[in-house]
Amino acid sequence: MRLAHLGPRGTYTEAAAIAHDPSADLVPCASVAAAIEAVRDGTADAAVCAIENSIEGGVTETLDQLLRDEFTFHICAEVVLPIRHALVGPAGLNPRDVRVVYSHPQALAQCRRRLAELVPSGRPVAALSTAAAIESALQEPSTLAVSNALAAALYGATVYADDIADAPGNETRFIVVRPSDAPASGDDKTSIAFTTHHDRPGSLVEVLRAFSERGINLTHIESRPTRRQLGTYVFLVDVQGHREDASLRAALEAVAQETLWLRVFGSYPRWRGPAPISAPQD
Repeated sequence: MRLAHLGPRGTYTEAAAIAHDPSADLVPCASVAAAIEAVRDGTADAAVCAIENSIEGGVTETLDQLLRDEFTFHICAEVVLPIRHALVGPAGLNPRDVRVVYSHPQALAQCRRRLAELVPSGRPVAALSTAAAIESALQEPSTLAVSNALAAALYGATVYADDIADAPGNETRFIVVRPSDAPASGDDKTSIAFTTHHDRPGSLVEVLRAFSERGINLTHIESRPTRRQLGTYVFLVDVQGHREDASLRAALEAVAQETLWLRVFGSYPRWRGPAPISAPQD
């Protein structure tokens, strides 16, 4: 299995790829779009992408990729990882004197308040990944990065403060996408997206009723602008069950009748933690 992921080495997405399949050949990519493109062009068999964080919510870059007309893949798995951000960089700095802090935009947002305390003069600057942020911090004077302690050790950086997220229990959910989804496991989730008749009262209620009347639980719902008209939205929903289950199949057929557009991203086993590793991994 070749797994594409946001690189370089040391990113949280790399850790999620390893948690999904410790034996996989990892294919680091410069962006989420590049990771998905690697599956499209055959460089990788699947791609691992961050989709949701417990502090900042949906990961825009991944959601936008899922909603592209060109997206033809399926979600086949999910991985949930605890996120422990650290303030890292070259040795010998006083964080209060630092002028720039690099990191992925999600990481910067998850640590906004703590960074204002730790690096009061630091200007947040977006990097392609938390690992790339370390590389930038090590190359430029008087800069730090938000990354993690393991990546800091990998790149020879100093940890100035650990666990700096603004809220405890920081977790990120990752998805694995490939040309096909997964067979039913008995404990599954299904992810969909749809648009409603925005000028028709109760159109969203009718969609939700299709699930509630069949006893199907929604585990996640959020909206994104359609980018076509102000006030129109795409709803992204996760529900319990596999799309081949009779009740969910009937619900999706009903939803298709109530929506303007419906996309089923796939069904996959609910994350239960990493499988035990039987032998040491390099």
